[in-house]
Amino acid sequence: MKTRSLPNALRRRLLATAGGVTAMGLVPRLASFAINNAFSQSYTDYKALVCIFLYGGNDSNNTVVPVDNYAQYAAVRGQTDVGLGVSQLVPIKPASPGQRYGLHPQLSDLGPLFTANKLAVVCNVGTLTAPITRAQYQAGTGKAPRNLFSHSDQQQQWQGLLPGAIANTGWGGRIADVTLAGNAVLGIPGVLSVGGDALFTIGQTSIPLALPGDNGNGLDGDFDSAAGQIRYAALQQLLQVDLDSTLVAKAASVMSLALKSAKAINDAVGTTPAAVQTAFNGVGSDLANQLQRAATLIGARTTLGVNRQIFFCSIGGFDTHASQRSGQDGLLNDLGRGLAAFQSAMDGLGVASQVTTFTMSDFNRTFRVNSNQGTDHAWGSHQFVMGGAVKGGTFYGTFPQLILDGPDDAGGEGQWIPTTSLDQFGGTIAKWFGVPAASMTQVFPNIGAFASADLGFLG
Repeated sequence: MKTRSLPNALRRRLLATAGGVTAMGLVPRLASFAINNAFSQSYTDYKALVCIFLYGGNDSNNTVVPVDNYAQYAAVRGQTDVGLGVSQLVPIKPASPGQRYGLHPQLSDLGPLFTANKLAVVCNVGTLTAPITRAQYQAGTGKAPRNLFSHSDQQQQWQGLLPGAIANTGWGGRIADVTLAGNAVLGIPGVLSVGGDALFTIGQTSIPLALPGDNGNGLDGDFDSAAGQIRYAALQQLLQVDLDSTLVAKAASVMSLALKSAKAINDAVGTTPAAVQTAFNGVGSDLANQLQRAATLIGARTTLGVNRQIFFCSIGGFDTHASQRSGQDGLLNDLGRGLAAFQSAMDGLGVASQVTTFTMSDFNRTFRVNSNQGTDHAWGSHQFVMGGAVKGGTFYGTFPQLILDGPDDAGGEGQWIPTTSLDQFGGTIAKWFGVPAASMTQVFPNIGAFASADLGFLG
C-alpha cells in the first residue's frame, strides 16, 4: 500500500496532540494506578469501534423521515420552517419494514452506503431501565431513567449506561477492560479519544488516551532532535521525584503512560496511508479531521501492535431550540460527509469488515415544533451503524408512530418512548467486538432486563 511521508511540521503537530491521558480519566482511576495490569492481547484478528457522539440531542425526526407515511410527518411539521418536503429527501427503501423512507437532504452521501448494505438504522433507541409503555410512564408505575430530559444526565447515561445511578465509567471503557484492548509493551491504551474528554472512554482498569485536535493538552516538542531527547529524558526524571506521596506517585504513573503512548503514536504515524488521504481530500470539518486521525491510527495498527481499538469522536451544536434548519443542516452535512469519507478510507485500507462506526446522542427532539422554529428535548432516537460487518440496507427496532399524544408519545409533544434499549444497541456492538456472553453484564449491568441482547445488525 502506498504511503506518504508526513512533513516534519505535521509530525510535530501530531506529537503535540498525542500526549494527553485524559484528565477526566485520571481522577476516578488514580486508585487503579494507570492502565489494566493484565493489559495483553487475547485476539489474533483486528477489530475497531468508532463512536460518534452528537452532543446536544440530534433531531432524528428530520434525520430519517417516512415517505409512504409522509402524511403523518406533514400533519405536524409540514407547515413549519423545520419541516422537510418529501421531494427533498434522500430516498431509501429498507428491506424491513419494506416501506419507503428518506434521509435528511444533507445526508446524501449516506444514501449509497445504505443501498450497498454498509449502513443500517436502529430505530427509536433510548435509555431505559426496563421496557415501559405509555400507560406505565404516565401513571408512574413503570421505571423510567432519571432526569430524562437533562443534557448532562442523558449524556452520562448514554455514555455510562448505568440507569438510576451516577456512573464513573463508560461502556466503551468497560469493553476495553473485558477485551484487554491496547498494547502493554508500547503503552497504547485500548480507547483513544479524538473528540475530547468523554465518560464513554473510561474503564474500571483502563485509562483512555485523549488526542484533541486543538493542541490544548498535548506535549510541546519532538522526540527526534537532540534537544527533544534531552527534554524527554528530563521530564522522565522529574516524574521520579517525590514519589513518597501516593497521589503524586499515581499521577506520575499516569503521566509516564502519556509520555510512552505519545512517543509510540508519534513513531507510528510517520506515514499516512494514501487511502486515508484520498478519502478525506476536500472534506474539511472538525469531525472529518477527527475521523481522519482515527483512520490514520487504524492504518498504523500493525506498527502499534493492537488487535482491538476503540475510538471516540464528537460533534456538538444539536441543541436546536430555535431556527433548527439553519443549525442542523450544516451539522448533518458534516456528519454525512465525514461518515462517507471514513468508510471510503476503511475500504481503501482493506479493513471495512473489521471496523464498525456508530452514532449516539443525548436524546431526540420533540416532534412538535416550538414557536422559535426549533424543537425541545425528547427521548427515543434513531442511530446509524456503519461498516462492512453491518447487515445494512434495513431498519432494526420499531419506527414510532408520528402522532402527537399517540401510542408512542410520552406526553403530547412527540417525545417517543424508546422501543429499543441502549443496552441492546450497545450489547450487539460489544458481542461483535468480542465481549463474551459471560462478561456482558460487566459492561451492561442492566442488559438482563431486556428480552434480547443482540439485535442482529452485525454479523
